Amino acid sequence: MSEKSLWDSKQKIRDLLEEQGIRLKKRFGQNFLVDANHRRRIISALELSKGDKVWEIGPGIGSLTHVLIAKSCDLTVFEIDHGLIRILRDLFDSSISIVEGDFLKTFKETARSTATPERIIGNLPYSSGSIMIASLVEEDLLPEIAVFTLQKEVADRMLALPGGKDYSSFSLVCQFRSRVEKICDLGGNAFFPPPQVVSSVVRLRRRPDASTGNLPDYFTAVHDLFRSRRKTAANNLKNGGLSSRYGWDTLQKAAERSSLDLGRRGETFSREEVLGFVETLSGIRPASGL
Repeated sequence: MSEKSLWDSKQKIRDLLEEQGIRLKKRFGQNFLVDANHRRRIISALELSKGDKVWEIGPGIGSLTHVLIAKSCDLTVFEIDHGLIRILRDLFDSSISIVEGDFLKTFKETARSTATPERIIGNLPYSSGSIMIASLVEEDLLPEIAVFTLQKEVADRMLALPGGKDYSSFSLVCQFRSRVEKICDLGGNAFFPPPQVVSSVVRLRRRPDASTGNLPDYFTAVHDLFRSRRKTAANNLKNGGLSSRYGWDTLQKAAERSSLDLGRRGETFSREEVLGFVETLSGIRPASGL
């Protein structure tokens, strides 16, 4: 099936869904990209090489999938909707591996049973996209490059700098192992059905000095620092998870040695400052906290 016959045509997509008896579910963020120019731009941002192992989250009817296949990728797709899975099997047969079910419930086992991906791409649901990205970061499964399409407000938080109105714990999570770049914005007309929001395409490129493996203290520190945006780091950390784990005296010592000013608000700290604090903490925390 040629690109023009389906993936560029809102009418043909509508006809296919009706023929298959599929009703789209808003909670799954089922908005299919029908703009071929944007598809090419998104795929280009992945910087693919032939044979790369790629994960695609939420392929839908294959708007990006067919372009990835043409790039000779080793492609695994994660799809939750049984009707769309049927369409994917009809369109692509054995050209892809399909993981059925909720991505958040299947990605860890997939990573254990197959080689970890070299690229990840996805048009993520507005309701759970941030949770998916945070889970990949915490499990250290984001590869060298990942490209995601999300609601613009979510992308703005990913890109935000310390002290900005959009800066949040999610900003620090996304920036922990990757540098975040905006590729472009997409209006509703680029999709079928058109969402009532503006979307953004972002690329996460892994930092050369990124920490590997699980580092739970970093994520706990980030969560603690943003417990209340109006309170100081001292107030937030004193009542947070790290204090319960290691004791307030230990946190104070780590803050002093890493020059983390406990009188500042959490929203003013950079990724480097938080990471420096956590790395210092790991060197002085009591044995009971190991």
